[in-house]
Amino acid sequence: MDTYIIEKIKKMEGTLIGIGIENKKIKEEIQNNSNIKTCYLLEKFPSILSKKKFQIFNNKTVNIKKIKKVFKKKRIDNIICNYETVKPFLKTFVRDSVYINKNKLYIYGEKEDIEKIVERYKRYTDEIEIKKEQDSFLIIVDNKNTSNKKITDIKYWWIDTLNNIADILTAILVN
Repeated sequence: MDTYIIEKIKKMEGTLIGIGIENKKIKEEIQNNSNIKTCYLLEKFPSILSKKKFQIFNNKTVNIKKIKKVFKKKRIDNIICNYETVKPFLKTFVRDSVYINKNKLYIYGEKEDIEKIVERYKRYTDEIEIKKEQDSFLIIVDNKNTSNKKITDIKYWWIDTLNNIADILTAILVN
């Protein structure tokens, strides 16, 4: 799966956000690509508050829940993120990534519960491509024709909150 991501990085142009990228080959390819004008690599900030804070190149910290305010509407061409890093913030990250991204979003990780994330992105677009391997996956979301509306975002936030509460209750009742 890493080779496929590296091939896509070679073709990228414009701005890029990398969230939770731990693979050194991918980071090196991002640095070697001269077509990427600006690149923001958000990595976990090494502190007690590492759950919410992420670090950009120049040691600024960004709350992942407020990424929408930092990068503004449709300014980022490509986003590459690790599913494990984004998973705790999935409720707000889906909405914010559609808001700030104007081209493609790549989410990769180990094979897990990918139906949940695909279902959330299908609310905004039908142009979703899924690549699966033995133990990993890659989801490619095309955000060229997507738009956010405040009322529908609030509605989806409440639906996701109620689903999370229902999941917690069923886990308690089953155990």
